[in-house]
Amino acid sequence: MYEASIVTPHFTGQSYVAFPALRDAYKAVRLSLEFRPDDVSSDGIILLAGERDDMAGDFMAIVIREAGDVEFW
Repeated sequence: MYEASIVTPHFTGQSYVAFPALRDAYKAVRLSLEFRPDDVSSDGIILLAGERDDMAGDFMAIVIREAGDVEFW
């Protein structure tokens, strides 16, 4: 099992954190996210995960919109 933990990252709007693709994620995936945006004046991607590193195939995304609405794709 692959486990990653980041404690209190801060992003400027042009930065991101990247992890290797989750292998065997078709079997089971458990994600736990907590985020507290300081500013919701623009759209942003909270999580983007794809079947392959080049984002071909299936994917999932959690995005935040200007109004502060969170969407799961």
